[in-house]
Amino acid sequence: MPNYLVTNDDGIDSPALADLVDALRRLPDTRVYVVAPSEQWSAGGHSITIREPLYVEERPSEHFEVPAWRVEGSPADCVKLALNHLLDEPIDLVVSGINLGYNVATDVLYSGTVAAAIEGVLAGTPALAVSSGKEDGNRGDYRVPAIVAAAMTDMIRRISTNPWLLNVNVPDVSPEELAGVSFTELGPCPYDDKVLVTEDASGRLCYRLGVDVNAEAATEGTDLFAVRANRISITPLEVLRVTQMELLGDLSRMIAELENSLARDLSV
Repeated sequence: MPNYLVTNDDGIDSPALADLVDALRRLPDTRVYVVAPSEQWSAGGHSITIREPLYVEERPSEHFEVPAWRVEGSPADCVKLALNHLLDEPIDLVVSGINLGYNVATDVLYSGTVAAAIEGVLAGTPALAVSSGKEDGNRGDYRVPAIVAAAMTDMIRRISTNPWLLNVNVPDVSPEELAGVSFTELGPCPYDDKVLVTEDASGRLCYRLGVDVNAEAATEGTDLFAVRANRISITPLEVLRVTQMELLGDLSRMIAELENSLARDLSV
């Protein structure tokens, strides 16, 4: 019987998390466990808690109709705790989401949703990071991205046990408006950074980081292009290989010069 760990970065009370759990628990012969943050962690990235204690509260099972834990920590903390302590059963797949809003292009570098999925892959477990174009957690439902996530979860379990990481973005449209599924690459940065400067009541300067959307970043073949065409975007992400191998040849030519420089500058 497959065991699935569900987490998110919008907090354990997110309605999108509840819809995802409901869809997964409908899969045949399946156990679902929830370990999620107690509060919002969007844009928290892959932070982990090492200087403060982590507090965990087991939620009543009727909250999700599956075993669930609330963690006062980051999404990555949740996955670490789940896989290494809270759960007695081996986990077959980590499902992170459903995020309120897309995680496309360079968003994945900041996303707590993606970070939780990465933590699963680092532990040797396949993972899905699932996001929806629906950003307002107080309206509507998330059944469409939940059904997409459940279908992909079941297929991955049957196809491979390799530690895949798939980043999935589902447009905020009705099932009738969905135009299909695309395998995509991450798009370029879709934002131009800006800084808003104001003053507080005491006259102290306040800085707020923000962005302007760059519509030209949605080039064909990217996740940005797919979701704007009302297509589900699936992007495979590589986690463990971060060395830029193509630069090693160029850098090797620097070794002799660097060694000579160090021999000269470090000599006493």
